[in-house]
Amino acid sequence: MQTMFNLPSKLSASITFAIFLFSSLCLSGQETPTNLQAIEKRLAALEQENAKLKERIGKLEKSSAQALAQQPSGIIPQDENDKKAFFDKFRREFKSSQDQARGPWTNPSSWTKMRKRMSEYSVRETLGRPTRMRPSVKPHVEVVYLYTGDLNSDGVDEEGYVELKDKRVVSFKSPHSAKN
Repeated sequence: MQTMFNLPSKLSASITFAIFLFSSLCLSGQETPTNLQAIEKRLAALEQENAKLKERIGKLEKSSAQALAQQPSGIIPQDENDKKAFFDKFRREFKSSQDQARGPWTNPSSWTKMRKRMSEYSVRETLGRPTRMRPSVKPHVEVVYLYTGDLNSDGVDEEGYVELKDKRVVSFKSPHSAKN
């Protein structure tokens, strides 16, 4: 496959070869007008081929730039309602992917490792940092770790929690469990 970078080197090699051939003929004393004309014809043909290839490369580069400029408009719908729905779905999926990257709490298998009487350190090690922490109003709970985020791209935040007293788990609910 020829590229733009190979063309000048091939042309210069051909010209160098033609000059070498011409000079060897001159030095040997066998200079004939037909050999000189053949070299000139070959040189002219190479120059024409080089000009055609440069033109072709220019057209290909221009068409690829135009194709790249037209791609986004082909993805985004033209109708206003469809466009709004497209961007709403895109926004939800983007937020969901950000929420899923927040830590191990987004994975259901992390919540299966949770047990009552687990230490606060083990909870952080298993689920990662909570999205929010708040003190509890319940007398048997001191702190509540909240894990909130849109995990399934439906536009509704799923919420899990871990309730702690004396730095031990009292109760917990996974954001992946069925809604009540």
